[in-house]
Amino acid sequence: MGEIAIRTTNLSKTYRLYSQPHYRLLDLLGILGSRKNAYTEHDALTRINLTIEKGEKVAIIGRNGAGKSTLLKLISNVIEPSAGTIEVNGEARALLQIGTGFHPDFTGRENVFAYLAHFGITGDAARAKFEEIVDFAELEEYIDQPLKVYSTGMGVRLMFAASTAITPNILVLDEVLSVGDAYFSHKSFERIRDLCEGSGTTLLLVSHDVYSASKICPRMIWLDRGAIVMDGDSPAVLRAYEDSIREQEETRLRKRKQKRLESISADPSSGATHLLLEFKGRNNQPQRSPIYFSRIQLFASGALLSTLPVGANAFDSQTESHLEKGGSNWGEATLWQGREARPMVNFGGVFHKVSGVFRFPVTETADNESLELVVEYWTDEECDVLVRAIYRNSAFDLGTLPSKPGQWVEHRTVWSLRETKPVDHAEAFLEDISLTGIQGSGRIGTLDVSVLDEHGKETHIVTHGAPVTFRVRYLIRDAHLHENAQVLIVLHRDGIQDVCRFFCRDLGFDGSRPRGTILLHVPSLGIGNGTYTVTVMIAKEGYYDRPQFLFYALNPDVYECAGRILEITVVDGGAIGSGTGVVAKGKWSIVEDLDFADANPTLQSSTGNS
Repeated sequence: MGEIAIRTTNLSKTYRLYSQPHYRLLDLLGILGSRKNAYTEHDALTRINLTIEKGEKVAIIGRNGAGKSTLLKLISNVIEPSAGTIEVNGEARALLQIGTGFHPDFTGRENVFAYLAHFGITGDAARAKFEEIVDFAELEEYIDQPLKVYSTGMGVRLMFAASTAITPNILVLDEVLSVGDAYFSHKSFERIRDLCEGSGTTLLLVSHDVYSASKICPRMIWLDRGAIVMDGDSPAVLRAYEDSIREQEETRLRKRKQKRLESISADPSSGATHLLLEFKGRNNQPQRSPIYFSRIQLFASGALLSTLPVGANAFDSQTESHLEKGGSNWGEATLWQGREARPMVNFGGVFHKVSGVFRFPVTETADNESLELVVEYWTDEECDVLVRAIYRNSAFDLGTLPSKPGQWVEHRTVWSLRETKPVDHAEAFLEDISLTGIQGSGRIGTLDVSVLDEHGKETHIVTHGAPVTFRVRYLIRDAHLHENAQVLIVLHRDGIQDVCRFFCRDLGFDGSRPRGTILLHVPSLGIGNGTYTVTVMIAKEGYYDRPQFLFYALNPDVYECAGRILEITVVDGGAIGSGTGVVAKGKWSIVEDLDFADANPTLQSSTGNS
């Protein structure tokens, strides 16, 4: 364990949102009192616990409103926490907004000297820093012009150069990597990298460009709704973050369902309420085999409240108990092992779950009643399915379905709406996303991905320029599939930068032969020295032959994307294989340029040509 730069313990920040502007002033003066409906409270951060060592480079990512900027402001001592503690060892300099303190009517020169003076840098030291800033920003011709006549890019370049000219112990940057054009953006990356590596500065970086941030920061912290969802190495967090697009869509669809159910329950004449039940694969992974449900019932204090239909008309009614078709992987009703049942199939949609809605009278559902869920099901292979109930906008974790292949299982779960604690958002978020990097409808799935050397042995160390074979063992879950599915294998340098792709549209997949192996032989792997991750994607026939407007994690035509599923290291490339993406091979030759020789008789004589 190294020296600690930043440590937070149960760090929380709550903002008051005032219903009237003058209420803020009254509250500042301490005379607002307990006036009703004067404000509501918003938890920007909730119980943040993290430790950052000196010299670490950490990216903080998340959607707008996740709490990223609030965390940086707390670390920079711009605002005070509402609860918990924060320890910062060293001088923290924050660039929370490009251009803070720069005045549009002052010249570039005046703004830079004023900025340096703010940090106590004057005289010869300021003049030296000024020359360094102007040189980096490349604005020598415009430095004595008012800032208001600068283009947006020019102004940003000057502000960034000034803001990073002074090296602190802790550098805090909020959304500053998108400065300027591509050329200057690259310079900015290198400037930040030099600051950190050359002086041991601790870096905290917030950016929506998660891939660029990951190039600098080996550690990534993912915030959502004020809580830490994931804290780990950048490639692993990126795998989960990419799948969060699918989770966001799932959440949107769930909220739409709940809103529809609330509108039905709001009708006084209905006298009923609703409970949404979900069975879902952990980390949104398809199951090894379908799960056949023959009975799904809800009891209250021993009395039957409601039954989910599993027969032919299970989706027909939206005002009675029913199964949800949208966003679910329900199969067709069937007779299975002597019982009427409906399967949760393991392919088809991108959401590997099924759901249904219990409808029952309000008068029989006091919140303190003991509820019991009874489920009868059959699965041929091991399963890993989470059970969740959503009632009045609160989600309750009801555990997992016991895995007992080859028999009918009756599973009972008892809980109380009053006594059972709702699911924590961060915990539920991790359960809902794929930490494996595997996404897709599951129609074809990868069982194993490996790299073989020239002798056919599995390896993770590959010699530059040597022959290799990529081997992908697969499983077809859809017995009716018969097509030339398209296969893509991608290599990412350091788990981030896409540097090489192999593509094939001519492989035939037949559901009657569900297991097989894809082999890709590369006579000479020409990528440069370094560490690479391997992604394998199998998609519907014609997928890459037409424009795709749906994000791949939401597209059912993507059968499986196994993102960054394997890591390899390329070595022994020498000078030619260092500092590059791909060393390409082609056929070389020299031909005589007769036109040039005819026009240069001296050259003909000197070379002996005639």
